[in-house]
Amino acid sequence: MKKMIIGLLVLSAGACASAPGETVKNDPYEDFNRSMLAFNLAVDDAVLEPAAKGYSAVTPQWGRDRVSDFFQNLGEPLTFVNEILQGNPDGAATTGLRFTVNSTIGLAGLFDIASSEGIERNDEDFGQTLAVWGVDSGPYLVMPFLGPTNPRDLVGFAADRAASPLNYVTYSGDSSDDTTIRIGVAALRGLNARAQAGDRVEQLMNQPEPYTALRSFHVTRRNAEITNGKGQNEQDVFEELPSFDEF
Repeated sequence: MKKMIIGLLVLSAGACASAPGETVKNDPYEDFNRSMLAFNLAVDDAVLEPAAKGYSAVTPQWGRDRVSDFFQNLGEPLTFVNEILQGNPDGAATTGLRFTVNSTIGLAGLFDIASSEGIERNDEDFGQTLAVWGVDSGPYLVMPFLGPTNPRDLVGFAADRAASPLNYVTYSGDSSDDTTIRIGVAALRGLNARAQAGDRVEQLMNQPEPYTALRSFHVTRRNAEITNGKGQNEQDVFEELPSFDEF
């Protein structure tokens, strides 16, 4: 794993970009990517979508919203750290305030009280931090289960997952039991995210060319996340598209 991460970092850092984003034309592995998209959609059709429908049938929208709010709140410390690394103290202060409010008044994050009070959520990850630091994205990739990404974001994904607070929570004191619980928590998070996506995956499949559409949607969304929406007027067109990061 260590060698893989180092290799990906070397690959993604091969050149420094004048702008932190990526382009839809940077797709030298299109044949591989198309195969991976077909695989991911087949898994979704056979496993994730039926499981999500069953989950939705027994869990009302109110309950699914609480699960979403809880996991989003757990991600706030990572956003805080990444905002500091990106030189954004104002964003870090807002995130710190959100985490404090939602972890206390919001009952451990089950309720997003901060948003209802106008304290908007930021979503920063280490992939975005690397982009701000000038690391090039590398080629567009579609990975099994992970979906659309690039070498820079794969490194960021590995770093964020390694730093996730859920990795360090002790549930029972028994390491094997804790591992089982962590797997269950991760499964709940992914299942809830897929259920919340609703029919947006079907919307993707209804596009004339799903692969090209997903690539354009992902790159546009990702560039807007990196630049915090600056210079991305066309982003409104894509705001309803799902992010696959959670599942």
